[in-house]
Amino acid sequence: MKKQGKSFLLMLLCIVAGGVSVQSQPDTLRIEEARRLAVQSWPLIRQQSLNQEATQLQIENLDKNYLPQLAANGRASYQSDVTKVPLEVPGMAIPSPDKDMYDFYLSLDQLIWDGGVTRQQKLLQQIDLDIAKQQIDVELYKVKEQVNGLYFKILLLQQSRQVLIINQQAVAERLTEIASGVAHGMVLPTNADVLQAQILQLDQNITEMDADLAANYNMLGELLQIPLNHNTVLLLPDPPVYTLSFQNQRPEYLLMGTQQNKLQQSRQLTSSAYMPKISATGRAGYGKPGLNMLSNEFDTYYLLGVGLRWDIINWNKKNNQLQLLAINGEIIQAQKEAFDRSTRIRVIDDIAQIEKYSSLIGKDEEIITLRRRITRAAASQLDNGSITSSAYLDELNRETRATMELELHRIQLSMAKVNYLKTIGAL
Repeated sequence: MKKQGKSFLLMLLCIVAGGVSVQSQPDTLRIEEARRLAVQSWPLIRQQSLNQEATQLQIENLDKNYLPQLAANGRASYQSDVTKVPLEVPGMAIPSPDKDMYDFYLSLDQLIWDGGVTRQQKLLQQIDLDIAKQQIDVELYKVKEQVNGLYFKILLLQQSRQVLIINQQAVAERLTEIASGVAHGMVLPTNADVLQAQILQLDQNITEMDADLAANYNMLGELLQIPLNHNTVLLLPDPPVYTLSFQNQRPEYLLMGTQQNKLQQSRQLTSSAYMPKISATGRAGYGKPGLNMLSNEFDTYYLLGVGLRWDIINWNKKNNQLQLLAINGEIIQAQKEAFDRSTRIRVIDDIAQIEKYSSLIGKDEEIITLRRRITRAAASQLDNGSITSSAYLDELNRETRATMELELHRIQLSMAKVNYLKTIGAL
């Protein structure tokens, strides 16, 4: 019994653990949450932390430019001739150095000032990190656009499917109306055949619509990395939109601005590269000869000094580099202005779409009010026997289609608002 109890408990724990590991399907989904999930699960998001780590390592290496550089060196050589003193002094032999020479030493170099090159390079690394982040933001913005497209496509497909179902129901009710007439020979059978063919055609269209809906739900679920199907209700967005002022916040536009900052920083680095460099040097060694060139004995020695290097003549290389950077800056500025202008053109169209669908919705509400009055009047006439049920159904279907048109225009208005926010970079 104890063994069976332990087995049952283990099985229960496995079931619970499995249930926890599987992400449940949401009942409802908002477009803002869908975009957040898509960006959060997109593989490129991991690249941001990797770029940060790489930049930190590069900056650490640049910081080491001001640390002392210690190196071990060695050299052995044999030469065909040596320096000799062309004098003969009676009673004294003037030594001549050997033709073989050996030198082993440690050198120590300490950078004192590099003209600001290291500082400018560190700033440039930070700007490169900003550019990499903006480039990732551009790609993630495309992911958000994919989410928007699939989200509204599903809403429009669902609305279209609903219209097909209403039409199919209306045709089926009309077919029921004439069935008795066909049975009694009062209505030609071809009339019933036409209606039956229309019902089959609508049923086929609904089947195609269901397949498209399933595919789009699956694609959206793959983007979000969560299970989705037709049971998940997509809520209609109603984002606040302010069209009186416009400020371009598109990631592509911001990327161009960051690239301009890099060119400006590169100009600073170019100027620093041609500044004088000051460093301290030290050398301690053991060789033959040492510092006494006339000695043929191994000896220790050391040297201390300060060095200065300044390229006074650079053959106009600095000016050419600065001019090249200025030209590249003008190219980016032209691209930036072109992108901003095309964005403003799209904004004009987006605002027009928002105004159009807002106006249509107002008309739809008026049409629905009138259609409801007509339907109520038709219902009263049907009760009095002054019209047929077919005539009443026609009016009822017109009211239903007017309501469906209103819902369609609400979806299109919501899509126009989201497109406007996408255009200005406010997603």
